[in-house]
Amino acid sequence: MFMTALADEHAEVRSNGAFGVGALIESATIDASPYFGDVLKALYPLIKRSDNPNNVKDNAAGCVARLILENADAVPLSDVLPAWIGALPIRGDHLEDLPVYDAICYLLKNKRADVEPFLPMLMPVLKQAMESTDTLFSDESRQYLASL
Repeated sequence: MFMTALADEHAEVRSNGAFGVGALIESATIDASPYFGDVLKALYPLIKRSDNPNNVKDNAAGCVARLILENADAVPLSDVLPAWIGALPIRGDHLEDLPVYDAICYLLKNKRADVEPFLPMLMPVLKQAMESTDTLFSDESRQYLASL
């Protein structure tokens, strides 16, 4: 149902579908990584389409973050990071900040070599997010990012 929603004609349905897929993967009691490829293919247009409202992009970015947090090894980071970073910072649905910046911190700590080529794209996003009063961070992520 959520996967079908990702291709719906209505932006609100696409947005809810992206959130639902991410929440489902985050709370799954089984390994959902075999489905990550299909999920990422369905999310790509939500992140890249210029006519998608911010909440659609925000929820799609949050879903990608949840995939990374669940099993970063099952995410083709070199393919995913350019589009994902390009959709940041979160602009409307700031609850998605939490998984997004937790995922960024996870990658910087544990997958630094994979993230290194994208640091020129990522650092301005982090600077903007850290300067915004709207951005939400977990305490751990705020401390880590402030130390960079």
